[in-house]
Amino acid sequence: MVILAALLGGGSAGLMGFFIIGLRMPFLVIATAHAALAGAVFGGFFHLSYIAAGFAGALIGASLLGWLIRAHKVESNAALGTIFSLMMGLAFLGIGLSKGPKSAALRLLWGNLLFVTAADLWLMGVVLALLIVFAWMFNKELKLLLFSMRLADVTLPAGLLFTMLLLLEASVITINLETVGGLLLYSLVTNPAIAAMKLAKTYASGLLLSALLGAGSACGGFAMAFLLNLPVGACIVLSSSLLVAVVLWRQKMTKESV
Repeated sequence: MVILAALLGGGSAGLMGFFIIGLRMPFLVIATAHAALAGAVFGGFFHLSYIAAGFAGALIGASLLGWLIRAHKVESNAALGTIFSLMMGLAFLGIGLSKGPKSAALRLLWGNLLFVTAADLWLMGVVLALLIVFAWMFNKELKLLLFSMRLADVTLPAGLLFTMLLLLEASVITINLETVGGLLLYSLVTNPAIAAMKLAKTYASGLLLSALLGAGSACGGFAMAFLLNLPVGACIVLSSSLLVAVVLWRQKMTKESV
């Protein structure tokens, strides 16, 4: 069950990372993760499922971000800074206000694959399937969006496409919140995509490699945690970071040998 969770969660995170890095908005992951974390923490006050409350928080954060960028033409990184700081403040405020043990909230911060359930696996599978279908159905449109958002605005319903992407990104973040942790998700989404873009020759191979390297990073992190008795979330971060280092080292050695 744990290996399957690593494959599904890591695959969806890696695949989503390809679009996030392609849009040059890597901090979108951090802002959305903290929005999901804030939603999950405050949802605990009302005894709501962390998935439902986290998704609501992620959706609110993503919607606010889209509203600032699309409706008010705020520069994307500036908008991300605003949303990130707001959501981080709300998340830690919620943790501070919660009574009793903080273990549940801290688990969402750091994550642990061992807490995955059968229901989580179903959700991970559904989100990954939706992401694959989305990438396939809007193949040409997404290529144009990644190439130039301004050009996409002229020729496409770019706002709708961007909103759909934000919705899927919120879903990916939410389903990985408890397994990887809100503070560590950034690396699992961005690092495999960075490595894939360095290795891939085409758009399609980049998508495939991002998903495979994301799944590999999650599985590698779990194996490292199991063998060394270390926190799973932290090991996934180290695994994905090591992946980027190896790819960059390989490219450097290849250039020097030419």
